[in-house]
Amino acid sequence: MNGGPVELSGVSSGLREAGVYVFDVSETAWQGVGKSGLAQKIVRRDDRTGHSFGFMSFDTMARTGVHQHLGTAFSYFLSGGLTDFQGTTGAGQLGVNFAGSTHDAIAYLPTLTVGRMEGPVAYGPDVKHSLHAGNRHTDFENEFPEHLPDLSIELDRVQISATRVAGLTRRLVYDYSHTRVVRRMTQLMLLPGTEVPAHRLSSLVDAFVLAGDVSFVARDVVSDAKAGDFVVMEPGTQVTFSSRYGASMLVWADGPSTWEDGPASPELYGFTSAHGDPLRFGNRAPLDMGR
Repeated sequence: MNGGPVELSGVSSGLREAGVYVFDVSETAWQGVGKSGLAQKIVRRDDRTGHSFGFMSFDTMARTGVHQHLGTAFSYFLSGGLTDFQGTTGAGQLGVNFAGSTHDAIAYLPTLTVGRMEGPVAYGPDVKHSLHAGNRHTDFENEFPEHLPDLSIELDRVQISATRVAGLTRRLVYDYSHTRVVRRMTQLMLLPGTEVPAHRLSSLVDAFVLAGDVSFVARDVVSDAKAGDFVVMEPGTQVTFSSRYGASMLVWADGPSTWEDGPASPELYGFTSAHGDPLRFGNRAPLDMGR
């Protein structure tokens, strides 16, 4: 998703400049999806592409219905868990579904996830609800039944790496190995008083403040975020951010950033490092920044 402003819930793209937008949805009503036990709070949704970002909620015994992902999908489990024929992904884990992943998931506990969907989802013609953006209702088959639908990553077990910024550490959680895009999903952790210098975004960056406080500055506008808030940073934006008391953020970056004061490497969001598929492959050479 490169280019201009993206579609944000409740914000008209024709009335704003590219920048940083913080969404506090704590007091926002849950949005029904057409099926009892399923609800969401979405801050960014595009039914043309199937891209969305926000909370998804599942009551006990709620089922998603059989569906097939047509793009990469992420669910970070804040509480509860979802079970499919592969197993259970639960609290503290990031679940990744790939294009072609086909499954039905059920919640045996009340469940809350942070969801980032990067493509539409196909449901059978008998399914009436719209849990995912860009739903397609059609007949489909699982063409590769030996390919399990989930990659489950326990966040706290991912190695922590230093960065060029004092007080800022990073977990490279997923580097999009074996997908058709070059992106990064990371966890950034800021010690109290950490200040991240100015950098310019080449592509969309989504963030969820998992804990603490973060202040963003873009176009001389200060946007304060706290635990439970969603942040959308648009392509072309020059941004700095800092934390007064310490913070942890989940970050999805669709392209690398460029430090305004140099050097080009190491890049903030992990594009100058890669770990390969965390289940099957060892370390590999960093990707070319010019790609």
